[in-house]
Amino acid sequence: MKVGTRITAATSALVTVTLGVYAFFDLRSSAGERRAQVESEAHDVAVIVQANFETLGLEGVLANAHRISHEISRAAAPWQIAIVPGRRATDASSAPSAAQLGRLRTIMNVSELHLAVQEGNTFIYVVPLRIPSASLETDFQPIGSLEVSRSIAHLDDAFRSELIRTLLLIALIAVITVLVITGLTRRLMTRPVEKLLAGIDDVARGDLSHALLSERDDEIGALANRFNEMTHSLRESRAETEHENATRLELEQRLGQTEKLATLGQLAAEIAHEVGTPLNVIAGRAKNLTRKMREPEAVHKNAAIIAEQTARITRIIQRLLDFTRRKVGTLEPELVAVDALVLTALELLESKLDSARVAYELDSTDRLPAVKGDRDRLQQVLLNLLLNAIQAMPEGGKLAVATFQVVRRRPGLEVAPEQQYVVVAITDSGVGIPAEERDKIFEPFYTSKYGQGGTGLGLSVCYGIVKDHDGWIEVADASAGGTVFSVYFPAA
Repeated sequence: MKVGTRITAATSALVTVTLGVYAFFDLRSSAGERRAQVESEAHDVAVIVQANFETLGLEGVLANAHRISHEISRAAAPWQIAIVPGRRATDASSAPSAAQLGRLRTIMNVSELHLAVQEGNTFIYVVPLRIPSASLETDFQPIGSLEVSRSIAHLDDAFRSELIRTLLLIALIAVITVLVITGLTRRLMTRPVEKLLAGIDDVARGDLSHALLSERDDEIGALANRFNEMTHSLRESRAETEHENATRLELEQRLGQTEKLATLGQLAAEIAHEVGTPLNVIAGRAKNLTRKMREPEAVHKNAAIIAEQTARITRIIQRLLDFTRRKVGTLEPELVAVDALVLTALELLESKLDSARVAYELDSTDRLPAVKGDRDRLQQVLLNLLLNAIQAMPEGGKLAVATFQVVRRRPGLEVAPEQQYVVVAITDSGVGIPAEERDKIFEPFYTSKYGQGGTGLGLSVCYGIVKDHDGWIEVADASAGGTVFSVYFPAA
């Protein structure tokens, strides 16, 4: 139920109850006044008749009580007059009724009393008929009673009529109250609150441009001002967050490029050594070609060897250029064959593997699904992980690389549906990673190779790149010693 409706209902109920209580006491007072008016009128009629009877002589009146009562009743209508002689008060065969005799006894016992009683719908007012007393104790002696009566059904009719008019008036006032309060609450409360709710809904949808006009200087106006202040603060917070995100993204890109340059430096040294061998072959064959210029077969053989070694150098340099080439602008994700990237990374590190005395084996699954992403950044992840594995085996060892696919749920999303992932597992036989350091290895600038050229950015950059591709990295101990880095990418 809305607040306006509750206020209207509560106020209307309060007004109705208040009017009802007032009407109850007013009707009660009006009924009492009408009853008092009837009693006063009966008193006046009784006193006048009593005075006339006492003036005419009560003996004659009592002797002709029935006739006189009938004649006076016709003249005093609607009042009915009844004369009850005292000498018949104890006579059971007399004309007066038992009720009249009972009232007569009361009047005769207390001569100064007057009675006002109601029998059914008839009001009866009784006064004594007195003659001067011969006793010294009292001045007058009651010898009968005078009853003045009339029907008071009209009082009930008047009460019912007034009750109906009062109820109709209360209902009319209640309806008017409901209409007035509904209009006021609609104008003063409901509409401003609805505007505020609409603004809150806009904010929930991400629209922070909604502003409320402060039309009144009250609580509703204060709410509007607070809402405007809140949206202003949210806009500033959003702008600050967007700026921080842009700064963070730029920093991550710089860190990635820094790590890439560090990796490039390591590759350059290995490739320089690798290029030296074909260059020596080319130099020797060039000298031999100069000496045997007149021998066509020797020239042809030396030229073929020179061309072969040149192509080999070209392939080495091309692999390096493919890795170091910077791509400008935002690239659309492409379908990347992970197994091909693994082969390329191993070819780039072939000289490094040989010099580090590390034997490797590749276990690749046929028909491995492609991964959607940036080929260059994915290659950087594989190169960094492979270099870390090589550096973890300073005395040489064995490197195992496996690619396969699994169907599982992403960690932390146990209620999410299962999904297909492409996994690259890199296992080394090195010294391993202590359990207390595993939670830190993906932090920027954290390294366990202090003084050995480590930047502490490799795994952090790898973690960021994999996360950008909606994947994750798991670290575990290898069964035969060493460490297993498993990289999960969603299959396209």
